Amino acid sequence: MRAKKDSAAKFKNMAAKTRVIKNYRNKIVQCIKDSIQEKFKDAYERDRGNPTGFLENLGWMYQDIIRIESDLVKCFPAGWKIYELYIKEYHKTLDQTIRKIVSDEPEASALLALHAWLKEYKENMKELNIPQEFIQPPLLEGKEQSLIDDYLGVIIKKLDEWSENLMKTEVGAFTQRKDAPELDADGMYGTQGAVILFQMINQQVDLAMESGQGAILARVITDVDRVMRGIQDQWARVVDSEFKKQVEKPEEVPGGLVEYCIALANDQVKCADYAEALSARIEPLVSEKYRVVINERLNDAIDGHLDVAKKCTQTLINMIFNDLKPATKQLFQPPWYDGIITQIIDTMKDYTTDYNSYLSPTLFDLLVADLLDTFVVTYLTALANAPKLRLPAATDRIRADIDAAFRFFGAYKKSQELLRDFEVVEMILGMLEASKSMVFLSYWSFAKVHGPNIAFVESLMKCRGDFDRSAVSEVMDGVKRKVKDENLQDRRSYHLARFLHIEISSQPKNRLS
Repeated sequence: MRAKKDSAAKFKNMAAKTRVIKNYRNKIVQCIKDSIQEKFKDAYERDRGNPTGFLENLGWMYQDIIRIESDLVKCFPAGWKIYELYIKEYHKTLDQTIRKIVSDEPEASALLALHAWLKEYKENMKELNIPQEFIQPPLLEGKEQSLIDDYLGVIIKKLDEWSENLMKTEVGAFTQRKDAPELDADGMYGTQGAVILFQMINQQVDLAMESGQGAILARVITDVDRVMRGIQDQWARVVDSEFKKQVEKPEEVPGGLVEYCIALANDQVKCADYAEALSARIEPLVSEKYRVVINERLNDAIDGHLDVAKKCTQTLINMIFNDLKPATKQLFQPPWYDGIITQIIDTMKDYTTDYNSYLSPTLFDLLVADLLDTFVVTYLTALANAPKLRLPAATDRIRADIDAAFRFFGAYKKSQELLRDFEVVEMILGMLEASKSMVFLSYWSFAKVHGPNIAFVESLMKCRGDFDRSAVSEVMDGVKRKVKDENLQDRRSYHLARFLHIEISSQPKNRLS
């Protein structure tokens, strides 16, 4: 009996020892998992805030895998499948760490580095002859392309944030106008806005270029265009708003709008130049497929910058004619015969002298051309709505006015160009000076170049002091009949574009004795 009890006790003791061995394996497995997790945790903390550094320093992981296979596998029973255990645990813990990095919303460059590293990881594991079933599911579930979407999202977010902050500063300076704009090396007004904007843009474009993918670069350039278009639209609204305040409540607005419009116009030309340089830099690096998209988007941005520059120069012209309203209202009115043109020319001269000193030469040339157009349209609009003219005093006065304008604009434009610009006025003088029977000939010379412009011509005939209503009707009947017979159409010529904007009053003209 005692022998049986001893045997039972011995068996129980052996069974207990067997259980200890099984628990020991579980403990070993858990220790392996804990040690791997601790290694990754230490590596993550060591390079916290530097995801690229973390990836670059992961060489120890590959060294561990090599050493496990060469030195450690033989120390364990084959049934433990220790190599498979290690590989799966490294892969699993690596995936968890990478997900943590992504959730930290790293910089765009880090996302791009991670995208490239994931490709390297696959290649390295293949070179190490790691069975594919050991590294399943893939890191980030094989959705590494989502990193590119995140990458683009970071770039776009940065562009939006930076441009918003930049515009807040730039618009504040433009509207408050506490200090005069800066002068650049050439003595032209400008700000740092254009330089800062394209520093930001080039930085993000460089990041996109690092991807080596034309599709990514094209998407970034598309968003660059969107950001620049947004900035351009905002500037257009600001310029309109500030000019409106200047016109409606000049006593309540700070001075310096002229100077800031000049600075903004110059900046927009710089932006257009920077965008063109960016296009030239990118063009050789992408395929035709993406080159077309990139060129279209950057050309769109360039056009937008030039549109804002144009709005600024037009606003500078509008400022001149806003100041000239009292004088231009007197055109072809009684005071006009005494030479009101002198005041008009002197005012334009004062403004253009300042513009010429601080505005980009290219922009100034365009401004002068538009100023001349505005002057001619303003003059002819006043003529189209004039009361009865005293002839020949009126035509003598018109010639004197045009001579004065010719001398003023001659300081900036060639005589041949000015002759073309004022040719329409000479034709109009011909219609004002011709006898009733000869008006038709003068009109026909005008119409063959500029088209019928019936309403405008009729207004000229009505303002002739030597024509009564019957004479005007007789002349216009002949004109309309000829236009109909010849099927003469309006012509979109250089000069005709001006006439299309001339507003002819429907009010009856005053008769002067």
